[in-house]
Amino acid sequence: MTTWHEVTFAIESQGAKELIIEDNRAYVILDPLRWRILEILEAGKSVTEISEALDVTDARVLYHIQRLEETGVVRLEGDGAEDTRKWRCLPTAGVIRVRAEHEGRNGDDSFGPGDDRDTGDGQGTEGSPATGDSQPGEAIPADVAGQFNQAFREAAEGMYGPSFQVSINHNRARLSEVQAAEFNHRLLALIEEYFPPGKGDRSGVKYGFYGVFTPIDLHPFGDP
Repeated sequence: MTTWHEVTFAIESQGAKELIIEDNRAYVILDPLRWRILEILEAGKSVTEISEALDVTDARVLYHIQRLEETGVVRLEGDGAEDTRKWRCLPTAGVIRVRAEHEGRNGDDSFGPGDDRDTGDGQGTEGSPATGDSQPGEAIPADVAGQFNQAFREAAEGMYGPSFQVSINHNRARLSEVQAAEFNHRLLALIEEYFPPGKGDRSGVKYGFYGVFTPIDLHPFGDP
């Protein structure tokens, strides 16, 4: 199904009044984070302004701005300046319309603000079922799924360079209560070792881990 996405800028562009994208550039432009950049761009913003508005790092913003510039929908000013945070991103048209042939899947079309702070207690939930009012609505909120899908696309594009670690696992097995408790305990211990609050290596790349460990089915009748 074909859908159109449009963003309008509050400027009188010196270039084309309307820019229509109907080729492979649409895939690049409609990346959720890049589209959010366009939505808040208005007459133009610096790297720092975009970073603060979206609550993502300036280095990440610059990467996506440069990708947008390659498609021709924005241009960078001041790219000769030594401080890249002061570079300004400007739209190349007053209206940009992009044709998309496929809608994003659930979790792919949302982008929630990242959080660069070290918060939380590094703890998971061990042996404490959620009941009543404490029961969460969903194990993987849409904004969390959107953040991880966004980061996965960025890694695939090479934003983190040629060397980085990534792991996607989906495993199922019948476990006794003892085995399940042991796995949960060992997993939480590993998380606490590598993701302690306020620690880590500040010079390193920020990694994210989101895990869900839960029963997914009942034991079948008549099966010993």
